Amino acid sequence: MGRVETSTRHPRLDGHREGSGAPLLLLPGLGSTRAEFQAVLPELARRYDVLALDLPGQGRSPALRTAPDVAALTDAVEQELDARGVGVPHLLGVSLGGRICLELAQRQRARSVVAIAPTGPLTPPERAWQVALLVSARLGFRALAPVAGPLLRPAVPRTAALALLRARGWRTPPAEAVALVRGFAEAEDFWRLVRHAVVPEATIDYRAVGCPVLIAQGSHDVLTLSQAALLAFLVPGARFRVLPFAGHSGVADVPERVVRLVDEAAASQ
Repeated sequence: MGRVETSTRHPRLDGHREGSGAPLLLLPGLGSTRAEFQAVLPELARRYDVLALDLPGQGRSPALRTAPDVAALTDAVEQELDARGVGVPHLLGVSLGGRICLELAQRQRARSVVAIAPTGPLTPPERAWQVALLVSARLGFRALAPVAGPLLRPAVPRTAALALLRARGWRTPPAEAVALVRGFAEAEDFWRLVRHAVVPEATIDYRAVGCPVLIAQGSHDVLTLSQAALLAFLVPGARFRVLPFAGHSGVADVPERVVRLVDEAAASQ
């Protein structure tokens, strides 16, 4: 299987599993939770055995005891797959979750990968812009979280609050919008994840990736910038897709398109 052995045992990760068929792992982005995939989970569960996880230090998953860099996060996810008896699944990840999917593929733990706006190499000015937006979102969502319930019921404030993540925020149900805002605001390990998993980006040799890879980016994504296209160039055989009228977290913006991408990648193995 090409597994990477590690002497560090990480805490178990919280997750939700449903459906039947080939295994499919869903990984959310920085500051997010598995609620990221609510718009696609019912359809995917019709033909996949879907496991959606909260990343370490986010949602209900405990933080790592070690520095949460991409390698350590991938170790934790891989250990969770082993604990749940999931061998080599198809993968769908968003942002940081997409980057972890590529790392799993490098370890031969992926049948196929769909990575939406995965974190990756950027120029210093682009990285500064990205970190500034993430920090602003964290502070803004923390201020918004106590009143998120009533405030996000109307479509206009809901769309405005989710503008950094979603181009069609009005399509996000109020309960899901509240969960996203509070999840981002309350992510236990947000600052360490920014420091260790986002800022110190290093270009990785992806020549070990042998499964089908689709890398996608929303047409209205103001956070990802050039990194998704560059990763599509670095990963051998990867195909690049633009998601029209989708933001950084494009799953809820274009759920039907995301489901088709998963099916396309899975059928290419």
